[in-house]
Amino acid sequence: MSGAVSADGCGAPAGGAARPADVGNQAVVEGHVTRDGEAVPVGYARLLNEGGEFVAEVPLGADGGFRFFAAPGSWTVRVLAPGGVNTDRPVTAETGQVAAVEVSV
Repeated sequence: MSGAVSADGCGAPAGGAARPADVGNQAVVEGHVTRDGEAVPVGYARLLNEGGEFVAEVPLGADGGFRFFAAPGSWTVRVLAPGGVNTDRPVTAETGQVAAVEVSV
């Protein structure tokens, strides 16, 4: 992770921060966004708390990927992509686990 600001001005690295091989005491929410089986590399993934409030955002990676390090609990991943796409997926994050969220738009 270089820490550089992405070309769109967002401070988060495209796809989110790298995940260590052992997530240890962290809860990770990650996934990919696809359209007709192909990666959607343009857009954003947002993490919303149980009350629907914005917590974090990352631009999608070249492979349509995103990753968040979250507190354990119930979350919503909101994908915003070209063409007016605004899709929500519920997810539960657990300490020491990776919660996979695959989003087809």
